[in-house]
Amino acid sequence: MHLRRIALAALLLAPAAPPRAAPPAYGDQATFERIEALRPVAAAIAIDGSDADWAGIPALADPAGDAGSFADRDITSVSIAPLDDALLVRIATAAPPASDGVVFWLEIDYRGEKALDLQIGLYPGFPDILWTYPENAAAAFQYWSDSQLAIGNVVEARIPYAALAPALPTEMASALSGPSARGWVRVRVFSVGPDDPFPEVDEAFAASYRLVQTPFALDPPRPAPGGAAVPLAMPLDALWMIVQGPFTQGSHAGSWAWDLGQVDAALHESQPDPSTLNTDYYAFGQPVHAPLAGPVRFARGSEPDQPPRTDPPPGALANLVQIDAPGNRSVSLYHLQQGSVLVSAGANVSEGQLVGRVGNSVNAFSWPHLHLQAEAPAGGTDTQPIALREVEVQLNPGDADPWERRLASWEPREGMLVRPARALCGDLNVDRALDAADAALYRAVLVGGATLSPAGAARCSVIGSAHACSLVDSVVVRRSLAVPPAAPAIAQVCSAALGSTP
Repeated sequence: MHLRRIALAALLLAPAAPPRAAPPAYGDQATFERIEALRPVAAAIAIDGSDADWAGIPALADPAGDAGSFADRDITSVSIAPLDDALLVRIATAAPPASDGVVFWLEIDYRGEKALDLQIGLYPGFPDILWTYPENAAAAFQYWSDSQLAIGNVVEARIPYAALAPALPTEMASALSGPSARGWVRVRVFSVGPDDPFPEVDEAFAASYRLVQTPFALDPPRPAPGGAAVPLAMPLDALWMIVQGPFTQGSHAGSWAWDLGQVDAALHESQPDPSTLNTDYYAFGQPVHAPLAGPVRFARGSEPDQPPRTDPPPGALANLVQIDAPGNRSVSLYHLQQGSVLVSAGANVSEGQLVGRVGNSVNAFSWPHLHLQAEAPAGGTDTQPIALREVEVQLNPGDADPWERRLASWEPREGMLVRPARALCGDLNVDRALDAADAALYRAVLVGGATLSPAGAARCSVIGSAHACSLVDSVVVRRSLAVPPAAPAIAQVCSAALGSTP
């Protein structure tokens, strides 16, 4: 029997496993309910060096032991609570935290397109070090005395907005709170060693929606101008960060365009970071799928991948696939890997079809990522908004973001993370990945009430079926064919199954 068929048939004989919990419902309501539940908890936190009153506030873990011998600087988890009037930060360490100088620093991202807005060095008993990073001016340094800091079994800090605002440029101060504030805040915490020049020894990230009265806009305002968004399926598997959005001061000035990069838990796009080798980037070589069905207007795949973070030679071009969309529009996928493009002009592609891989074929200083945009008229130069269908939107990387939202449609926003929704109602595109007999056997596993091993159940869940499913056959593509609730009650396989082995 074919090895794939053996693997699928084995699922029918595995012992029973408990079903996994159903994923959250679509929309923002669950997020609003969580914010309302956490608001009184956060408001009652005392800055006293003890984290007993942080119970319930999401804590983002960081591996222990990655700070060398500096256990008192080894960050193990971070929590943040952005309130109406202040930002609260809690830092836990592997040993009682150090208090012998400017050991712990906060990098705060609360507005705009630049990830770094403020950098604060917490200095017990002395004024803090404050750096500001305006988007249209040079960084500025000053001392600032109004934070509250306590170091006990944890480090706790309170950054009061009213005291901070006078130290900031007007446009930065106005975004701290109130109606013009972005709906979420991200903080990078890092620690430094005791020796001059104070090398950085550990870092950790935490992002949170603001714990203020709901409802408010969880996404930043949509840029203007722009008409109706072009609906698209997510063209990439797994979790990706919107590393550049539309109408930025960078390469997307004046256009609707999005750059998607793959990042690790520290939001780095490569290891080491930064790297001048394409193969060090998590995005490089990742599969790119057609985000809609339609005829291919243009395709190019012969251009070389350029070295990252260098200026390419004159005449360098990007590899791309451009697909016609309804309403005399088109959708383009840029910077594909040399030799990876699998379609040509005039061909018809189906939604989810593999069309290429992420590369670094570019005509400007860049590194591996996918550039996504829509045009109107088809093949023209005027760009259009897009909306991604059936996605999970996150503030924190990883598979267990406490602020994950499941959305039927989402217009991408810079700085947030997105993945195709896992385990949603919809059919499996097994017919594209398997021969007819294997596809029939796999469907029998899904709808036949097969029992599975606990290890198998841990890798994948199915909605619309009475049980969890496992897939050791790694060639099945996790692609939804229809939008709930019109879809059949057979779910797509989860992303953890891709690439798995028996």
